[in-house]
Amino acid sequence: MNRRSTSVLAGALLALLGAVPAWSHDIITNNGVTVTVHVDPNDEPVATQPATIVIESVKTRMGVFTWKTCKCTLAVSDSSGKVLRQGPATQRTPIVFPEPSAYQLTFAGRVKRNGVWRTFKIVDALRADAP
Repeated sequence: MNRRSTSVLAGALLALLGAVPAWSHDIITNNGVTVTVHVDPNDEPVATQPATIVIESVKTRMGVFTWKTCKCTLAVSDSSGKVLRQGPATQRTPIVFPEPSAYQLTFAGRVKRNGVWRTFKIVDALRADAP
């Protein structure tokens, strides 16, 4: 295979890879705790349709995280600061975003590190698309 054919083949492969949908989860770290957040469906919620906020994983650099002891909360607010949901967090939280707009998710809790409770707070942003 000559050099030109190799370049064309490489370009075609890159174009195919670029055509594959990119589903991503947001990974955010605060105070030694790393949280992976996902929103079903496909990290692209649609306003007025059911969606689910999924806490995929919570990992600590040091210390222990358990859902039973974390006292985790989840708050969802719109771009004006109006709170749509605030309360205890679970691994899967159903929600309906009322309109196409930007939203903020705040997931907070605590982990036990060296016998002391340490708090963490993860803030993430997302957009709900128009139906």
